[in-house]
Amino acid sequence: MDNKELRECFDKIRKNNKDAFTLLYNEYKIPVYTVIYRIVNSKEVAEDITQEVFVKLFVSPPDSFIKKPRAWIFTVARNSAIDYLRKNKDTFIEEAILTTPSVENEVINRLNIEDALQELSITEREIITLHLNAGLTFKEIATITKLSLPATFRRYKKGLQILKEKLSGGVL
Repeated sequence: MDNKELRECFDKIRKNNKDAFTLLYNEYKIPVYTVIYRIVNSKEVAEDITQEVFVKLFVSPPDSFIKKPRAWIFTVARNSAIDYLRKNKDTFIEEAILTTPSVENEVINRLNIEDALQELSITEREIITLHLNAGLTFKEIATITKLSLPATFRRYKKGLQILKEKLSGGVL
C-alpha cells in the first residue's frame, strides 16, 4: 500500500469504514509489531503496544494532509514503544538482569538473529528494522528518529557490521 492508498484508507477509516481498517491492520500488523518488538524486546509487551497503536489509528487516523502516512504509522509505533520503555524503565532493567542467559546458552544462541540484534543499541535496531522490515527510506527514518541523514546511514552501516560479526561468531 503506497502513501496515496494509505491516505485514501485513512479517509475511509475517518468515516468508520471497518473494512478499510481491517485492510490497514492486515497490511501493517507484522511490520509494526516487528519495529516495536525490536525496541522493547518482549513479545507480550510488543503485542500489547501493537494493539494500542492500531486502536490509536482507528480512533484518530491522521489527517489527509499528512504527506507520508506510512512513515507516520511507524513514528506512532516507535514513539509508543519508547514511551513504554520510559514508563517501565525499572521493570525492564530487573527483567534484563533476571533473564541474562548463561555463557553456554549465549554461545548456542549466537546464530539467532534476535539475539544478535540485542547487541545493537536501540537506535541501531530501530534504524535497521525500519529500513529492512518496514521498508522506509533513510530520509524517512532520519525524520522519525530525529537524526541527520548521514548519522542515520552511519548507524545503519555500523549496526549491520555488528550483526555480521555476531552472526559469523566474531570471525570475518
